[in-house]
Amino acid sequence: MLNGNEWQQLHAEFLSDTQTLMCRADECLSHLELISDDGDAMECLLTTLHHLAGKADTHRVEAVCGFARQLRYLLYFASAAGHLQPEALPTLKRCFELMAWQLELIDPHTGSLALDDSEQRGLLNAFAYQCGVGKPDNNVAANPGWSVNPGQRDVLAARHADHSETR
Repeated sequence: MLNGNEWQQLHAEFLSDTQTLMCRADECLSHLELISDDGDAMECLLTTLHHLAGKADTHRVEAVCGFARQLRYLLYFASAAGHLQPEALPTLKRCFELMAWQLELIDPHTGSLALDDSEQRGLLNAFAYQCGVGKPDNNVAANPGWSVNPGQRDVLAARHADHSETR
């Protein structure tokens, strides 16, 4: 793991790079929402997830790295098998929303991200099931969304806005 000084020096670059990648992922997802079998959009999304995982791995943000890799694997498998249905795209979008919030929660001094991975697991299970590559999980099927309470979401949104203005 990088020490505090090394992380602080690389933090701005990491956040900038990952924010660019998250924007690209959102654009790819928008294309898939319009044309669900758009091969170029799918390839772009797979490549973007690969780069996100790589950046997170390089900077030792294991939770984001693992999430991006697992999501890429499921997306690749579903796409190759022809099981990426338009109904799965809202869950995929929630996966990217969660990943974006996680990137915002990285400690700017240490690069650590302390979190319970149950939201990741729940979304990945729901996405896998919707793509025909997983088994239903009653808890996930009932509510595949992720839970950040409204107060916490407001604080995170304000923090994100402050961070964006300083760029």
